Amino acid sequence: TFTGSTGVGRKLAAAAAAAGVPIQAEMGGKNASVVLDDADVELAVEQVLFGAFRSTGQKCTATSRLILQEEIADAFLARLHERLSEWKTGDPTDPSVHMGPVVSGPAAEQIRAGIAASIAQGAVVTFEGDVAGLGDAFVAPTVLELPAGENNAWSEEFFGPVLAVRRVATTEQAFELANDSEYGLSCALFTQDLSKALAAMEKIDVGILHVNSESAGADPHVPFGGAKKSGYGPKEQGGAAKEFFTHTTTVYLRGA
Repeated sequence: TFTGSTGVGRKLAAAAAAAGVPIQAEMGGKNASVVLDDADVELAVEQVLFGAFRSTGQKCTATSRLILQEEIADAFLARLHERLSEWKTGDPTDPSVHMGPVVSGPAAEQIRAGIAASIAQGAVVTFEGDVAGLGDAFVAPTVLELPAGENNAWSEEFFGPVLAVRRVATTEQAFELANDSEYGLSCALFTQDLSKALAAMEKIDVGILHVNSESAGADPHVPFGGAKKSGYGPKEQGGAAKEFFTHTTTVYLRGA
């Protein structure tokens, strides 16, 4: 069983198949939060904030794409930026700090390079935190609003505190954008309409769907894993894990 990048996971899957060894792989994610126009904006802002920036975005289930329905987009972003302006980055052992560094200086440099490439492709920085003087491994919490078309911040997993934003007019367009990824691990949907939540269950191709909660939560008693390039083999956790790590023997017993 493996947890890590999609590239390494697929190499392991190929090697395991050649050796006749079952493999379970939980791999990359580029998870979306979808906020529809009937959502509780205050709740959605809090949960997107936690999903994108808590743990410095270093979770396979972290929110890295944000899809906003046009009617609430301005109000949502204004409130998110207000919350982020109070978001403190620094020593994670300090109780007053919300976000620490990424895993290493080289990882931080790679994330900053990804942000620069996204801007070169037309992204607009709508929020950038302050990490001056904190060290090479610190990356500022960053919100990028993307134009239509290809952009690396929409397609590539940065594994850091970067949130890429796009706006849509309709619920159908929101679901289409949620599926606009080679990954399919987790998605968060914010709505107060049960029919829209039920539609999302059918239309959004992910292994985990959260309704009105952040994309990064998981419980150990239920199956965990993704679709598309986010997962390979059976799910982790719960009964699925028990089945993976055991095998059955069918016994026929005939009496004398």
